[in-house]
Amino acid sequence: MMHLYRILLICAAFFPTILLAKIKVEQPIIFPAQPGQPTAIFMRLHNNSNQEVSLAIAQSADKARLELHGTQNGKMLEVTGIQIPAQSTTELKRGGLHIMVFNLEKPLVVGDDYPISLFFDNGEIIDIKAKVVSP
Repeated sequence: MMHLYRILLICAAFFPTILLAKIKVEQPIIFPAQPGQPTAIFMRLHNNSNQEVSLAIAQSADKARLELHGTQNGKMLEVTGIQIPAQSTTELKRGGLHIMVFNLEKPLVVGDDYPISLFFDNGEIIDIKAKVVSP
């Protein structure tokens, strides 16, 4: 009986994580760049939950600095989060919301994959690989 209790306790601990898995990432891409050159990441973020979720932080396995950016009056600016409304899609694209990459450690060549971790304000973390494509 004690063994069954432990299994139920472990399942209960992971249950909220399963419920949070509501974000779907599609077509993550990044443009080629050399170390010292900035580049940008684009994708579509689908929120299948009934509450708004915000992309809070993006990080990479290398030592590059990733920043969430938007545009206002044609000028790029850093933002504190990227909102994905409930049951909706937010597109990160040229001239709009995107993730800037600064201080690359190594060149990004067309065909490579660039690992990224996306951290959302609901606690969800999604690890993806953006495909390096020609601009």
